[in-house]
Amino acid sequence: MFRPGHLPSRCPGLLMSASADRTHTTRQKVNTMTRTTNTTRRAVGAEFRAALWAVRHPGMVLTPITAGYSALEWGMLPTGSVLGGATLAALAWYRAHPGSFDHWAAPRVRAWRRRWLSAYTGPRWRSLMDAVDLERVHKKTGHTLYPGVVRVRAFSPNVDIVHVRMLKGQSKRTYQAKLEELADTLKVERVAIEATKPGHLALIVQRREAFTTPIPAPDMPATSAEVDPAALVIGEDEYGGDWTESVVGPAMHRLIAGATGAGKNSVVLAMLLGLAPWFRDGLAKLWIIDPKMMEFTALREVCENRYADNSADGVDLLQRYVDNMERTQKHMQSLGVREQPISREFPLHVLVVDELARLVAFADDGSEARAINNALAKITSMGRTTHHSVTATTIDPSKDVLDIRDLFPSKICLRVSSPTQPDMVLGAEMRERGAIADEIPNLPETAGIGYRVGERTRYPQRVRAAYTSDADMVEFVRFVTEGRRNLRSVA
Repeated sequence: MFRPGHLPSRCPGLLMSASADRTHTTRQKVNTMTRTTNTTRRAVGAEFRAALWAVRHPGMVLTPITAGYSALEWGMLPTGSVLGGATLAALAWYRAHPGSFDHWAAPRVRAWRRRWLSAYTGPRWRSLMDAVDLERVHKKTGHTLYPGVVRVRAFSPNVDIVHVRMLKGQSKRTYQAKLEELADTLKVERVAIEATKPGHLALIVQRREAFTTPIPAPDMPATSAEVDPAALVIGEDEYGGDWTESVVGPAMHRLIAGATGAGKNSVVLAMLLGLAPWFRDGLAKLWIIDPKMMEFTALREVCENRYADNSADGVDLLQRYVDNMERTQKHMQSLGVREQPISREFPLHVLVVDELARLVAFADDGSEARAINNALAKITSMGRTTHHSVTATTIDPSKDVLDIRDLFPSKICLRVSSPTQPDMVLGAEMRERGAIADEIPNLPETAGIGYRVGERTRYPQRVRAAYTSDADMVEFVRFVTEGRRNLRSVA
């Protein structure tokens, strides 16, 4: 005898048969439900799609509701007065303080306008996807499916970052094959893509080129009092304002990356022009390592005995620079001070290292490469209080070549050859935020165009360095050297 619902242990075959029957029945039910779900030809109801849209874009729903409720509750005049006052306040902000408005408000206003009033919404977006064949037809329902726009960012007036949710079966390669068609259909300069997370990517849409003509070299200040070492004019930014760099303070060290002919030395030369009176009056000293023996050869006379044109001499010069820095530290210790203003006793020392990759990666001796890296690590970590600044250029910013690149607080990325290099130079996700330095055409007229990241922001800014001709350099050398001779004759 056995209890109902239980099989005796001596009947294992019957027990296994009953279990198999139950499993088979369960699978049949699941398969039936799956077939029912997959074979329906009805789409999700419009009201549920609208509700989902409202959840994803609450601002577009709550704003008109709030305005309507205010008009009904308090009347049209108070509501209009509040809206008008807010508009006037924004306009006053826009006119009175362009810097803060462009930093805080302009990107959000641009992003909203381009998200809802351009090709990234509704029928316009679907038409765009139809034109470049990025839509899909559902095989079961026959409905046309489109990639979804998740959000739009517009940190720059010339670049849109469109975050897209791809359809099932699509990948980054699907969109890479359509970049030219997307750019032509949108009537923009170029479109690049960046993978963000599984199933999503960012379309980086450059609407126009901000720089269409070369920028003339900045004027040299006439006197030392006119020099501002914290805001040396290098060129222009994409907003039409001055692009400035600092050789003092936290951002005094910089790394400039770019391919051959990208215009790296345009940044350096513009910086030197801005410091010309200080070089003349002894408030600044110029040190140069120039392995190419090309662009900076004309500056030998300004450097006096602080110039090197090969790896071995470069190591010696760097050691002298470090020794000078350490002597200044000991002198300040003897005076019992932690900081000193720039003066002839405590001048600004400007070290320029051209083509750092050439010195490190292709050094004849591995010990020379280690010595160069060690010296630069000391300078970038300890040179701020003693006024010892370093500016290095490189054609290859990878860690394999330049393992101290993160020690440079200020970085500039001009035209590069690989889509991974903007992130190497400027930081993680910078290309996704619009720094498509690898998309800059390799043309003489684009030299000096690149990206930098400001001290208080996390988005890249497109900039262009001024073009410094040979005549400008001759004038710079004459200004400094003749001025020194005149000062010595007077003394």
